[in-house]
Amino acid sequence: MSEIADVIIAVVVIISAGFLIPVLIEFRRTMKRLNEFLDVTGKELPPAINELKQTLENLKNIAGDVQSVTGGVRELTDVLTDTADNLRSVSSVISRVGTETNAVIAGLKTGVKTAVGVFLKNLLRKGG
Repeated sequence: MSEIADVIIAVVVIISAGFLIPVLIEFRRTMKRLNEFLDVTGKELPPAINELKQTLENLKNIAGDVQSVTGGVRELTDVLTDTADNLRSVSSVISRVGTETNAVIAGLKTGVKTAVGVFLKNLLRKGG
């Protein structure tokens, strides 16, 4: 009985070896391809990372420039707003001065007209 068990074990080992050998060969090929991929990636990855770093640095500089320009535009807008407020104030003052001047001129005109009327009336009444 021991001989039959030994034969069965030998047959199982031979059949298992027959299945395992192609699996091991494919595993070896896969490992070789994986190593080649890692070698290529190891060579190509650092330049790509350096380029990415440079791109990020450029984007950072561009963002800084945009922020600077935005700040300049904000300051310009503030100055223009102040200028518009000042122009409104000056326009209001000029309008008030014009209104007051018109009132003064109208008052003077009425005053002179009344004075001339009174002068002529007194001149004619008293006979000169």
